[in-house]
Amino acid sequence: MTKNRTAKAKSIKVEGKPLTRELSQDYFKEGASVKIDFETALDFILFQIATLKGSAKKLGKLDSLKYLEEMEVFLSTRITSLKIYPNPGKEIPYRYEVNYNSQEGETQEEVGNKIKGYLTSPTFNMILAQASPQKEQILEIIRQKEELRRKEEELAKREAEIKKKEGKVGKFRRSGHLTDQILKYTYPKDKNPQLSIFDSLKETTRKDIEIAGVEVKEIVEGIKLSPAETKVIDSLCRLLHETSQNSDPGKEDYYAGNIGYELVEYGEEKSTPAPKLAFTLYELTREYKGGTYVSGKDIDNVKQILTGLDSKKFLLSYVETTKKRDGGRIERKVEDFKKLIHILKISQTEYSKEDIELSKTEETIILLNPIFRRQIDSKFILYPNDINRRTIIAYGSHNLSDIALRLRDYLIRELSSKRYEPEINMDKLYYLLAEKWMRESRKKKVKEYTDKALETVKALGLLLSYEMKTASTGEPKIVFKLNKQWE
Repeated sequence: MTKNRTAKAKSIKVEGKPLTRELSQDYFKEGASVKIDFETALDFILFQIATLKGSAKKLGKLDSLKYLEEMEVFLSTRITSLKIYPNPGKEIPYRYEVNYNSQEGETQEEVGNKIKGYLTSPTFNMILAQASPQKEQILEIIRQKEELRRKEEELAKREAEIKKKEGKVGKFRRSGHLTDQILKYTYPKDKNPQLSIFDSLKETTRKDIEIAGVEVKEIVEGIKLSPAETKVIDSLCRLLHETSQNSDPGKEDYYAGNIGYELVEYGEEKSTPAPKLAFTLYELTREYKGGTYVSGKDIDNVKQILTGLDSKKFLLSYVETTKKRDGGRIERKVEDFKKLIHILKISQTEYSKEDIELSKTEETIILLNPIFRRQIDSKFILYPNDINRRTIIAYGSHNLSDIALRLRDYLIRELSSKRYEPEINMDKLYYLLAEKWMRESRKKKVKEYTDKALETVKALGLLLSYEMKTASTGEPKIVFKLNKQWE
């Protein structure tokens, strides 16, 4: 006798036809088959995930089970509606409309990246393939892409192991001034309050800001980047190191790019070399992704990040110090309000419907801000060539948090300065890692992300351990113990 079941799964419509699923009697253990109509895409997806979880558990695939559980929790608690539409002519013939609930302390970029990660994952596409008349064709494409990705990751891993054994783990230089400006923050408890930032600037800088139409209250010193922008900047630093003349600091083309440089105005200097780089978007994207599989969507994403950076200006303010032979020094204040990058030309790469690159003949050409090379012969920080890949692995996702990247860069800077056991008050550390959230009184969220960041730098091998202590002021502080041999 067949029992009636009311299932949570309701429905999905793909290409205008309602989907129905036939489930075997073994699934419900009722001695009969059951037919369920799904009315929403979200319920269909959740139902399929539940089925896959059962299979993963039965087969002992714990990693897959964990991923499916995380995906299920996110989709069921955060997504309020999910619509799927046909997208003819594309490799995976679907497009999506998603509504979701936001959480306190969560940026739109963070939740957007998480949603994109799930909705473009092989698991998700395999689930949707069940509802398509092109099921076998789509599944085969997914399998081929996954196999290619797996082979590329294995190859990259073998190459890294070989280089490590041979002692040839390459490094690149990242400008110390660039790093300082990226890590710059304002701590509200610092003594001796000064004038407002705008009032303390030089007249020429104030005029540049006024021309740009930036409101005075929005002005902040330093380079404020998103996690994606930080990864792109790291990738550009690596390309600058690899493609530039980097053996003779006495020449003007030292760290000046691979197609000549341009002389630009910088601070009070009327003429200083600005590096110029030429590359394909594929090259930059592969660097950005840590050497793993690069898709057309990945390249479009990096292209958008570059375009976004090209539209932003930053207030740079720092001192360049030059040592004299007699033991003295010369200090030069640099103050400027400029872009970090300026796109001179951006490539248009052609792909087949199977996501295979057909043409990459056109180059992307970018003019970098002079800060990328200023005093890079004497004030620099060495980064491993595979820093993006290693950070992604240590964090456990391509969607790195800003806090994890800032903690990584802060500790690498301390290590570079031979401060192997640096310490900092916890409140100051929180402002360094997430100034905006701290000013919005989201300390609980900052602590949560900082805990994850500490796990990341330990997994990276950079941090050996840390200890919470009480400072002389009575405030809590953290003492780091860094790995002197880290490279």
